[in-house]
Amino acid sequence: MTDIIGAFAPRRPRAPVPIEDSLREVHAEFVSLGGAIILSVCIVLSLVTAMSLMLPAVTNLQRVILLILSLICWVYLLDSVTEKLRLEDEFIEFRSVLSRRRLYQLAELEAVLLIHEGFNLEKGFESIEFRRVGKRPDRISLGPCWQRNKLESLMRSVEAELNDPHLLEEVR
Repeated sequence: MTDIIGAFAPRRPRAPVPIEDSLREVHAEFVSLGGAIILSVCIVLSLVTAMSLMLPAVTNLQRVILLILSLICWVYLLDSVTEKLRLEDEFIEFRSVLSRRRLYQLAELEAVLLIHEGFNLEKGFESIEFRRVGKRPDRISLGPCWQRNKLESLMRSVEAELNDPHLLEEVR
């Protein structure tokens, strides 16, 4: 006689919960690859600045230059971490600590380009270009602390809000 060791029943597949429907706000995160790179540069510059204060061979001008560079790096990290994109009923809002608030009306959007720029630190790792009807395109250069999958989810939410599945274009 055979013994039954285990019985397995196939599970019914669950309907996936759409994340895009609930994703109305995304923000840059400190814990990201770009955030880790900028943080390491900030720490190294701060350590070199502290060492320059202790060494007698370093001139005051060199100390001032190192101090300014390290402060700029910390301010850039703060600004990069506080960037936020929010989807409201009628507009998309971009905010950051050091940049002005930008609003884009959803009714005016013709296309949205999510542009990946690699390691081009001058314009950020990711950029979003809003093409509006009757106006010139407006580009937001995002800092290095963004996660691409969250940006794409927010843009899919914008597509769902406008019932336009071809609104988002990706450029690499």
